[in-house]
Amino acid sequence: MSRRLEELLARFASRVRAQIASNALNIHGIDPDDVEQEVRIRLWKALQRDPNADFPASYIQRVVVTVIVDAVRRAQVRAADPLPDADDGHELPTVAPGPDRVAADQRKVEEVARCIELIPPRRRRPLQLYLQGFGLQETADMSGLTLDAARKLIYRGLDEVKARMRDAGYEE
Repeated sequence: MSRRLEELLARFASRVRAQIASNALNIHGIDPDDVEQEVRIRLWKALQRDPNADFPASYIQRVVVTVIVDAVRRAQVRAADPLPDADDGHELPTVAPGPDRVAADQRKVEEVARCIELIPPRRRRPLQLYLQGFGLQETADMSGLTLDAARKLIYRGLDEVKARMRDAGYEE
């Protein structure tokens, strides 16, 4: 597969670099090399899903545009709320939650874990993977499911956990 990726990158490398360079990413504080690396990763993942795929230039262009848009959005979110400087007279709050809050949060976490354990195993595994931060496609792959099946099992599992939590007295 790495050979296929290298062939694909060799075929479109100049177009990818030109498209990245044409977006003046430096004004957002984005390193063009990071964007190019993310494009490589996404193409590698696409080849993992379909090793025999022959991606046209339009697909490569769409991947580059998506990566650029994602990078700009992340840069804008980071820039939206800068933290105050330490010497500007503003102190960041250092109030830690009290013992009652810590205990209540711990009980809630334990109840969520108990609710997840009560879910049928077919739904439990995809839900656990999803809650650990894996994406839908990764969850589907690791569970041996189709993307659609993983999505449905996750959402049904979430609905079941929410219903069990409501039944246990947690309204949030």
